[in-house]
Amino acid sequence: MGSKEKTREIVNYIFNNPNKSIAELAKHFDMTRQGIHLIIQKNSDLRNQRLKIKKQEEIKLAGDIQMYIKKNPEVSIPRILENASDRRISKSTLLRIVEKYDISLNKSIKVDDVIINQMIRYMEEYPMKKQKEIADRFNLSESYVGLLIQKFNMPYNLKRKQKIYLKASELALYVKEHPEKTYQEIANKFNVSKESVINQIKRNNISYVSKLKKEKKEIDINALRTFINDNPELSVKRIAKHFNVAEATINMRIKKYEIQYKAKRNKNKP
Repeated sequence: MGSKEKTREIVNYIFNNPNKSIAELAKHFDMTRQGIHLIIQKNSDLRNQRLKIKKQEEIKLAGDIQMYIKKNPEVSIPRILENASDRRISKSTLLRIVEKYDISLNKSIKVDDVIINQMIRYMEEYPMKKQKEIADRFNLSESYVGLLIQKFNMPYNLKRKQKIYLKASELALYVKEHPEKTYQEIANKFNVSKESVINQIKRNNISYVSKLKKEKKEIDINALRTFINDNPELSVKRIAKHFNVAEATINMRIKKYEIQYKAKRNKNKP
């Protein structure tokens, strides 16, 4: 089949299946989405057909939203996004439809008791989530989430939003007393970011040798060999745990020093 015949076949199929999405058409013909889109754009009949269908879908969506709001006049925006239609609605689409079709929306009613409880459970489950992440999760503004946190005494860790200043003198003393600590371990100690520690060390010329990787822990090979001989049923995971090293370290030592050991696939009992 020539390219013209193939294109004609695709055009006819698209025209006879107007409700199929670009993704479905691309999969059907084993083409890229861009290829299908280009065929539609080059054919005025197909282009007009798709625009007409898109318009019809938008009108139906507007009707669904208007009907849902009419039945639930005090409904919150998140609840509208979730329940107004059988298709997924984004917040930007909702606001565009509301404005375009002049739908009355009580924007002051943003959340209800259900959303409040969902937010509380979310903060309890994910205590380290930032205010912006919470706002994005519930389709709300960051400032409005802040008001809700205060109003309903939500379990949000406000301390992580406070500015913590790292004193150079305290940092220098700690680094001197604990030279083996990594940047991240120092940051955890002072409850600041790793970048703050690095910047303070550089800015104040604090004497510190970067620990990009922890020193490899040496294993007594004779002890390893004896332990494996005495416990042949143990897995590499159990052996690594005994010596407090990574499994990869045990595997490398077994291979390097030709220690007799047969890998165990089943988990061993404690």
